[in-house]
Amino acid sequence: MAHYSETEENPVAHKKALRFLKPSFVVATLLFVATVVAIAIPGKGLVKTSVPFYIAVAIIEVLFLWRYIAGGCKRSTANIVSVVWVLLIGWEVFATDLKVMHPVLIPLPENVFAVFSKIPEELLRNVVSSLTLLGQGFITSLVAATIIGLFVGWLPKVREMVFPIAKVLAPIPAIVFTPYLVLLLHSFRAAAVMVIFLGIFWPTLMNTILRVESLDKRILDSAKMMGLSTPTMIFRVLLPYLYPTIATGLKVQLPAAMLMLVMAEMYGASSGLGYFVINYTNYGNYTNVVAGIIMVGIVVTILDGLVGVLIKKTVKWSE
Repeated sequence: MAHYSETEENPVAHKKALRFLKPSFVVATLLFVATVVAIAIPGKGLVKTSVPFYIAVAIIEVLFLWRYIAGGCKRSTANIVSVVWVLLIGWEVFATDLKVMHPVLIPLPENVFAVFSKIPEELLRNVVSSLTLLGQGFITSLVAATIIGLFVGWLPKVREMVFPIAKVLAPIPAIVFTPYLVLLLHSFRAAAVMVIFLGIFWPTLMNTILRVESLDKRILDSAKMMGLSTPTMIFRVLLPYLYPTIATGLKVQLPAAMLMLVMAEMYGASSGLGYFVINYTNYGNYTNVVAGIIMVGIVVTILDGLVGVLIKKTVKWSE
């Protein structure tokens, strides 16, 4: 009688087991181990504590495993985390172990990650401040630009007047208006919201007009034959039809808005992630500066993930 292993009797279990034997996953796992070993190498006199660094590495590994399994064990997921491990290993080895990097400009990774446990309240306060301004500027500009763009795109005579203006203003980086807006408006928070508003409004307006203009003529002709009013056409036909492209556009617009906000906060804010980075840069505390830059990356990544969930839940063809 032939003997079969458990995986041979259960093809599904065998297939799942093979997922963790893929070369990309094996490489990612080996690099994770190498990162832990690099942190554990003794003889680091300038390191205050390695515990926060270990915690950060563990969080990255857990998130990777969750994403790898939930995402169908894609090779790209393993490749991305492998790049992260290579960067962390290089940073650890050259800055901490070999000490060949400038100790002030390139702070030790252990000390950088220790900032998250040393001043969590300050970091959280600045994150909340940035997200508050981001929400005010981004949501208002997106809603305004979308609704106005739908009306302008639907009305040919209005489109002829507005579109050339949007085409000229859309490519101008809104950040160039920051110094003037800080002087013009009554507070920096109002100036920061306006920077985000201008940076998102004109590109979104122009793109919405173009999307309406490029709609299938059969849809437009059918709507005209039914005698629909302009508001009905805008909110019952055009908006639902264009929503998928509007939602997927958030993937680009939201990080861009965050970038504009962080840069604006460097001009005179008293709070926010941009203020956190520029403030400690002025004091020469580059350990906190790097920690602030990492926090910006974390916030952008979380926002991008939330947008992905929104798209998946509301746009059927994205599934």
